[in-house]
Amino acid sequence: MIDVMVAYPNTDTLSFDDDYYLEKHAPLVNSLLEKRGLRYLRVHRQIDPQAPYHLVAHLGFESAQRFEAAFAEVGDQLLADIANFTNMEPVLQVNDVVDTPI
Repeated sequence: MIDVMVAYPNTDTLSFDDDYYLEKHAPLVNSLLEKRGLRYLRVHRQIDPQAPYHLVAHLGFESAQRFEAAFAEVGDQLLADIANFTNMEPVLQVNDVVDTPI
């Protein structure tokens, strides 16, 4: 399992429409990627205005290859929608999910 982190840096020049992201972009991500292997979409919005990121989304996929194939198909459409809710380019990081005991 991998987790793709999509983080939007919290800068002085950030413009971010949370409503658009939650009501339009996140559903678009789900609709385009669900049938291409998306296992989950989790959205984390900062509560501290000084946090390094305004919003972080986590997308779960079975493998990096599955994510890359899905993104190759619909990534341009998802990237084009970013301008509708922010002026900031997101930071992407692909991570292995490591389960640890509680």
